[in-house]
Amino acid sequence: MGTGTGSSGGAGSGYRVEVEQLRAFAAQVRVLLAEFQQHADGTRTHGQSGIGKSAFGTFAEAADLHSRYGAMRDGLRDVLNLLQEAVDDAQKKAELTATNYEEQEQHTAKKLKLGDDGWSVAAPSATSTAAYTHTVAPPRNHGGKSEQ
Repeated sequence: MGTGTGSSGGAGSGYRVEVEQLRAFAAQVRVLLAEFQQHADGTRTHGQSGIGKSAFGTFAEAADLHSRYGAMRDGLRDVLNLLQEAVDDAQKKAELTATNYEEQEQHTAKKLKLGDDGWSVAAPSATSTAAYTHTVAPPRNHGGKSEQ
């Protein structure tokens, strides 16, 4: 089910939202997130990548090297966790966007009833009638003189 307008969806040359494509994107992101969590989860990877203080040796420079390794390892964990959160957020937002478009389409379909001619609105709102009258109606002629 497509939502919106455009060359394949209805009036004008506006936009078209393919809700199924949004849902497919969300599903793909969900799969990527599961893979990411399995192979590159920041906290789990951090726990598996630790090495002892003497791994680089027992001299002063080795202790400094181990300290820098620890800082980089912590930084990598934090970046992986942020990436995981961003992917999760993208998936949730794509799903929410698809749901919002579907709800809007349902709301519009309930409110919009076509006239007997098949293309005009059967009962336009007061706001749309006023807007139409203001922009389309010809200027009024008072006493043979046109308005200026």
